[in-house]
Amino acid sequence: MLSPNFQVANFQVEEHNLEPIAISYKFKGTEKVVTKELFKVGSSFPSTKTITFDNKTGDLDLIVHYSDKATLSEGVPTQIAQYDIGTGTKMDKTEKCSFAMRVSNNIHNVACLDEVEFIQEWTEEEKIPIKSGGTTGPTKAPEAPKEGEAPKEGEAPKEGEAPKEGEAPKEGEEAKAEAPTVPEPPKPVEQ
Repeated sequence: MLSPNFQVANFQVEEHNLEPIAISYKFKGTEKVVTKELFKVGSSFPSTKTITFDNKTGDLDLIVHYSDKATLSEGVPTQIAQYDIGTGTKMDKTEKCSFAMRVSNNIHNVACLDEVEFIQEWTEEEKIPIKSGGTTGPTKAPEAPKEGEAPKEGEAPKEGEAPKEGEAPKEGEEAKAEAPTVPEPPKPVEQ
């Protein structure tokens, strides 16, 4: 049971990475190994870093490991994970390609490869069909009825005219309706 008399001061938890984490990658067919430190000591987690390679289709080996500066206990392996990334299939119409790797230091402070994405860019012209045979000039407005003439069907009556029978008056106009003549009921005959 919590006591209303017991209170704790406000506090905030900040995650703190204790060991630096790096990646090493080597494209197949080459001997050059590139190492980059992604998550430095003191950086917060979870965190994700994206590495993009322009004009590459993939085909590399990736190792996620602790950096050489890490102070690990004796017997703890420095390698965290190893990945073999395949080659993306490049389409004929592709003008520019690249691929991106997303490496994250997750909520448990464990680094891993989240996703590899192959990106292709090309220009495509889309033809928009144009309808022909119709008039392209301005359309003529319907003529207003002449004075004394009834408006055509679908047209509104001119100002001062009563609307046609069965037609609702326009907004702002009062209905001008004549009282219908109702025959009087017959008078009872006295006997």
